[in-house]
Amino acid sequence: MSAAQVQKNSQAIVHKILLSTLWQKAQHIGLYLPIHHEVDLTDLLNTDKTCYLPSIQGHNMQFHQHHKQLELQTTDYGLRQPAYNDRLPQAAMDLCFLPLVGFDDKGRRLGMGGGFYDRYFADNTETCLWGVAHATQRHEALPDDPWDVKLHGIITEQDWILI
Repeated sequence: MSAAQVQKNSQAIVHKILLSTLWQKAQHIGLYLPIHHEVDLTDLLNTDKTCYLPSIQGHNMQFHQHHKQLELQTTDYGLRQPAYNDRLPQAAMDLCFLPLVGFDDKGRRLGMGGGFYDRYFADNTETCLWGVAHATQRHEALPDDPWDVKLHGIITEQDWILI
């Protein structure tokens, strides 16, 4: 997928999110900073919502509240993230958008393979989880594992898929 197509899809998805009641009702929202050809939601950081960004260390993930002075570092894998802080309390988010490598219509998903979101949200029933992907990442059927955290839905430039 070209950079221009990624940008076009990202803009369409951001526009759809901003107009949704899902976004309008949520106040504390988890986002991510894109890598490679992931959908870019960074424009959502410039809204009146309280947004959080993930940070990974070892097998652990945490979310930091975003603000203009938040310093980001780049990992060996090219991820931009806040510095990991062992004493950071768990963020209470209404809504979290997860990047996807692949998905199907039953909400089964493929991520980067680290299981970070699965571990972070394993015991969380309070946060509404929505996958974000390009429509071309849709598959007919994907495998799932018992530890996979279930999504409430998936958004692409073409669809809202409610699970």
